[in-house]
Amino acid sequence: MTTMSKLQVARESSRPGWADLPCDLLESVLGRLPVPDRLRVPAVCTAWQSATRAPLLQNYQPAPPPSPWLMLPFNPTAHRQHRQRTTSDDDSNSKLSARFLSLTEGSGGRTYAIRQPLPAVSDRLCIGSSPDGWLVTADNVSELHLLNPVTGAQVPLPSVTTLPYVDATSDGRVVSYSLRFSCCFTEEEDDDEVMIPPETFAAEELRYEIYDKAVVLSPPRGSSLDLDGYAVLLICQPLSRLAVARDGDTAWTLLDTPGRCWADAVCASSEPRVVYTMDTAGRVDAWDMTAAPPSSRTIAPPCFCCCTGMSASCRNKYLVELSSPPGRLLQVHRIREAAHARYKWWEPRPDRVQYTTTKVELFEWTGGQRWAQLDSSNNRTDGVLAGRALFLGKSASLCVPADGLPTMIHGNCVYFTDDGPWSRDRCREVAPDVGVLDLADGTYRPPRAAVRDLLWKWPPPVWVFPSLAPS
Repeated sequence: MTTMSKLQVARESSRPGWADLPCDLLESVLGRLPVPDRLRVPAVCTAWQSATRAPLLQNYQPAPPPSPWLMLPFNPTAHRQHRQRTTSDDDSNSKLSARFLSLTEGSGGRTYAIRQPLPAVSDRLCIGSSPDGWLVTADNVSELHLLNPVTGAQVPLPSVTTLPYVDATSDGRVVSYSLRFSCCFTEEEDDDEVMIPPETFAAEELRYEIYDKAVVLSPPRGSSLDLDGYAVLLICQPLSRLAVARDGDTAWTLLDTPGRCWADAVCASSEPRVVYTMDTAGRVDAWDMTAAPPSSRTIAPPCFCCCTGMSASCRNKYLVELSSPPGRLLQVHRIREAAHARYKWWEPRPDRVQYTTTKVELFEWTGGQRWAQLDSSNNRTDGVLAGRALFLGKSASLCVPADGLPTMIHGNCVYFTDDGPWSRDRCREVAPDVGVLDLADGTYRPPRAAVRDLLWKWPPPVWVFPSLAPS
């Protein structure tokens, strides 16, 4: 090699590259990347890998995701093979990856596989998902955990046995639970109280019976409600009651709401300390969750719909706060029909009935004396969902701007995941009701990129709002 060529090589090697960016600049840039790009950063080089773990990076929040990801069911064959390969004494090998479908990347979406911490994600049932990136999951003994599926961070919640009507039977580990009903009936003849006997459930099965939905009011180490640490609101059986747990609590606290059965709850964007809860009649209360005990006031009257004769299993209700103007509330009534109804000669077992969404009814409240029903047919919603999409299910009920997003996210559409009724057999044998309802033409179909994955059942899919925020 000549002297000149050696000098050229030395000069080329001395030029700064991407790995030589100043740390503060690199951390500032990385902190502002969307979640999918942040996931790819550590693979570039060791310097970038180190930057993703830098303490300074905690001061920056990634750009908010334009839409949720869909957490997909597991391939049962691949899951069985994974169990056969792993050993009980090797925790690192026993960790399993969960798969997530991003609807906003590429023409057909993009799937991410992210390894999850123990207990195995394949044994968890998700009963809640927050816009801050956290899931509320129930493990195979029906205990609850907060889980960030992107970072792997998790926080245990108070035991289910701290609910006043749950007792556990154990022999070193939980074997079964007894669920005691607090209501009673009175016989007119002798005016004696007749108590409902307790029901016994296997450790894994209680989660299907007791948990309706969980709403993350404040994420771990968050301050969305000026609370110190996390706060979770639980809608639970019997009688769809409300319970709350905050960071540091050792037990769930039931909220005193006699005669009310609750259907959904959302954090108020216009009032940082307030949570809106909706009962099954459509009445909405506003709760100050920073008070001790939390206090409430009714802000919206009951909502009367036209399908009063339909069973509860055919109608699910969701509460959404629209971003503009603040305090504008929308009720979404999801109407479902049994898929076998077209076949008069076949009647499946009740826990094997497959439901499919057929339409929605929309009701808006802006502070008047009644809910106004909106016309959601013929490409009209009175402008309420123009350029916006709804994401509904066990996740936080959320309205997402759709303008400028890729073609798989459309305005004037409702993106649903299945939210029950659930049982152990149903979650493993019956196809989940997951799909996109186009209000313009009334069509309902599964997301195109998820059709094959939705042939599998467990665990039931849920919308996930990815976040790399520190815990």
